[in-house]
Amino acid sequence: MVAATGGVAAMVASGRALGAQQAPGAAKPDKKAAPARGGGEGAKNPAVGKPVSVTAAASEKPTLVPGNPKKMRLALVGLGKLMVGEILPAIKLCSLCEVTALVTANADKGRAIADTLGLDHSRVMDYARISEMRSDETIDGLYIATPNALHARDTIAGLKAGKHVLCEKPLASTVLDAEMMVNAAKEHGRQLMTAYRVHYEPLNKEMKKMIKERKYGKPMFVAFDATLEVGKKPQYRLDAKLAGGGSLFDIGIYALNTTRFLLGEEPVEVSAMQWNDPEDKRFDEVEQNIAFQLRFPSGCVANCTSSYGAARVSRYRVICQKGWVGMEPATEYRGLKAEHCGDEERVMLKEPETVNQFAAQFDAFAKCVLENTPVETPGEEGLKDMRLMMKIYEAAASGRVVKV
Repeated sequence: MVAATGGVAAMVASGRALGAQQAPGAAKPDKKAAPARGGGEGAKNPAVGKPVSVTAAASEKPTLVPGNPKKMRLALVGLGKLMVGEILPAIKLCSLCEVTALVTANADKGRAIADTLGLDHSRVMDYARISEMRSDETIDGLYIATPNALHARDTIAGLKAGKHVLCEKPLASTVLDAEMMVNAAKEHGRQLMTAYRVHYEPLNKEMKKMIKERKYGKPMFVAFDATLEVGKKPQYRLDAKLAGGGSLFDIGIYALNTTRFLLGEEPVEVSAMQWNDPEDKRFDEVEQNIAFQLRFPSGCVANCTSSYGAARVSRYRVICQKGWVGMEPATEYRGLKAEHCGDEERVMLKEPETVNQFAAQFDAFAKCVLENTPVETPGEEGLKDMRLMMKIYEAAASGRVVKV
């Protein structure tokens, strides 16, 4: 989910009526502009990165053909806070990705960002042009970071145009939309990946490994808190039609998906409580607070909290038979810390400063596309969470335990 503030909020507001139509002021190609830079023959040369000779290949540290390896060429869809603040800097760190197009309803903003990337203004496009990308050989895939309700529209258009898609979480604003996205990927033979960066982050992967290897025995309980102060209106996260849900859809999904990731199993029952501050008018459309419990086949029980009106907290602890593993912060963009503890040890781990979670995620996506191998977090993974979140809402509304 991507926050829309300031100028981005205006873009989001205009995006409500976008559909497949061009919004007023949408970007139009500059007829006089030159072709896109990057993604040329040098980027495709299969010799790049391979040993320069048979003799070189036989050595312990072979000399390689210099140059850039083949890269996945991306169109970035939706130039909001996340895209500009985190994604653009991260892609500069990627070894397998490069940006060759921008998609936005705000032409002026798109051209300004294009200038910083060395892209010609012809590479700034409106949303309607996604469906025309089949003939654009400078684009291999799309990264979608628009409001949740627009994910399906833009993803399906990209898949139909023959492009692979990396879509931000949650996968969509409704289960039906998520199902349509997954089916479109299958129908058109393209990769659809849900942007669950935690799966590609080193410390969370290490915690998962410890649990899988039973370093401290069988996991018994998980405690996971994901809370923040969401800020003022207007913003799309507080708009039910654009967001699909409230804090659960935005940050509670971290607790849900990461717990499933860590344990490597699927919940069989859910229960939940949902409430709003009646005096806080920001939450007249979406939930402010929700607490939910997941029971797994192994017997492990996860207690999770999600809030839009509390201090910023991102942490979990997995309590096992002989110790525990945990992280705080657990799912922030940087500065993550992990810890594991047993009877005779307590060890703190810090995320390597060289790691950028978004870059790791993008390169993982590109590697799978370039090598034609399945992605770790496909659209089906995002669809599972969409269905589970509906079960959580059902449990909160009914006050009953709901079987999955």
